Amino acid sequence: MRKSIGAEDTFSADSHDFDTARSGLQPLIEKVWRYCELNRIHAKTITLKVKWADFTQITRRRAVWAPIANAGELADVSTLLLSPLFPVAKGIRLLGVSLSSLDSATIEDKPQLALAL
Repeated sequence: MRKSIGAEDTFSADSHDFDTARSGLQPLIEKVWRYCELNRIHAKTITLKVKWADFTQITRRRAVWAPIANAGELADVSTLLLSPLFPVAKGIRLLGVSLSSLDSATIEDKPQLALAL
């Protein structure tokens, strides 16, 4: 099984604007989520990759308690990872979104554990 699923894209012009960057994330989110749906994969860790105009790059990661439920939730977490980077000192050349901590079993397939109290 794969360890992560991701997509990235290089902007035609460096982005300095939050709304432009957020809009650039949307097709990546949709592509990653479509793959997850088709393959019945769930994930708990979202990673945002940012490559700056000078080709340096950073990643920001967030683990969530329960598997990501839908593309909207993936978009929300991705936006939370992106927003603290603004305003940017140098333009954004590339953005990427990936999911890790993957699980191919559906949530309904997993039995709930009972706690002995």
